[in-house]
Parts: sequence; structure tokens; C-alpha cells
Amino acid sequence: MFSSKVIDLFCGIGGLSYGFVKEGFDVVAGVDTDESCKYAFETNNKAEFISKSITEISGEYLNSFFGESLKILVGCAPCQPFSSYSFKDKEKKDEKWKLLYEFSRLIKETNPTIISMENVSQLINFKKEPVFDNFIKDLKSKGYYVSYEVVKCPDYGIPQNRRRLVLLASKLGEISLIPKTHDKNNYVTVKDTIGFLPKITDGVKNNNDALHVARKLSPLNKKRIKSTPYGGSWKDWNEELMLKCHKKDSGKSYP
Repeated sequence: MFSSKVIDLFCGIGGLSYGFVKEGFDVVAGVDTDESCKYAFETNNKAEFISKSITEISGEYLNSFFGESLKILVGCAPCQPFSSYSFKDKEKKDEKWKLLYEFSRLIKETNPTIISMENVSQLINFKKEPVFDNFIKDLKSKGYYVSYEVVKCPDYGIPQNRRRLVLLASKLGEISLIPKTHDKNNYVTVKDTIGFLPKITDGVKNNNDALHVARKLSPLNKKRIKSTPYGGSWKDWNEELMLKCHKKDSGKSYP
């Protein structure tokens, strides 16, 4: 049985890494520019947090963590440039989309056996440049078998109505996602997931669960909530409850 090691690019606090750890993989490092993620990443994954941009890192450096093991390189490049919000904001100039090319560079320099990349589904239709198509072409030119699909999160038991683009690549042969685990007849709801938690009032933290916290609400915000019908928005409020930005023409399109 050969050993395998995982390095997580754009690791954040290490949610993806922790998934690998739970499945018995050896996560050896994570890379991210946000130093505040270091404690959570290292504590939960028992791996080194590299506080750098991937633009500053070489494949030779990453290979010093991989050693002679089977290499697994994973990552989710910042998604802001590909999000629907960024598509609406014509003036916004966000160059983070170029980080996907840096991911390709590190693949070339480290030659991992397995690769996983996840991002927002809009990446496929990114207008500035065919960055996703170029990413796939680079992988195939290096001898990788590649598969990808836009995943509907509830199909895998996640109580969130989101879609994510998931790509897998391998030099060992064909690779693909596991079959769906749920369908519309047994989707997991938010109530299924956290409905058992005790009710708390605003500004209170549950003594038995540090994550069960309700933000303190001002009297004005409570009025706004009570004035919002099911499926409604701020457009249902009286004028005195509206924010200044909503009263401007530029804010009327944000429900």
C-alpha cells in the first residue's frame, strides 16, 4: 500500500482539508494569505499552515512537503471574480481570477497524481477569458484524466440550495464524483440539521453549544423583521423603516 499526502491551496481554516483527514488521508500543508486562519487550520488538521500567496510559492517548495508519496493537490481559488455579484458590477476590477493559472503552474511544477478543484458554477462562463477551459486543456496536455460537473448541493445531503463546480483529475485512470446520495424525496432541510437546538433570544449564547448564538438586534431591526412577510423584502416596509441606500435609485434593485 503506497502512502499519499495532501496539500490544500487557498485552504482558509481548512474545511476541505478536514474532510480529507476524516477519511484517513495525510494532510501535510495548507496555503493561504489569511494569517487569521492559521490556528484553526493547524489545530484541526495537524498540518502546517503556509501564510503566503501561491504566486510566491514554487513547486519545488511544495514537493518538500510531498516527499516521495503519491501527491494530491487540491484547492478552491477565490470565487469572487466568478460570482454573479461580480458579473453585475461592471466597474469592479478583480484580478483574483488569474490565480487559477497559478494553480496550473503549481500542477506543472509538482506533478501530482490526483487533483481536485472546486469553485462557483459561473466559472465555466467567465467572460474575461476562457480560464476554466484553459485549465482543463493544461491538465489534459499533462496526461490527466479529467471530469467535472456542476453539483447541486442538496443532492449530497447538504441543507443549502447551492450549486458548485467540482473538478477531479487523475493520472491513474478515469475518475468521477460519487453518485448522488439524495434526491428531492429525501433532501436534508435546515430544520433537519439544526431544528433540535433550543430557542434563544437575540443577544444570547447557548451554554451547551458555543456555535448556537443569536446576534443582538436593535429595536429598529426587530420592527423590520416583524414587518417583512413570508417571502417578502424591505420593499414591504413603511418608509420610516427603510435604509437610506434603499431610498436611492441605485439601491432599488437590491431586494
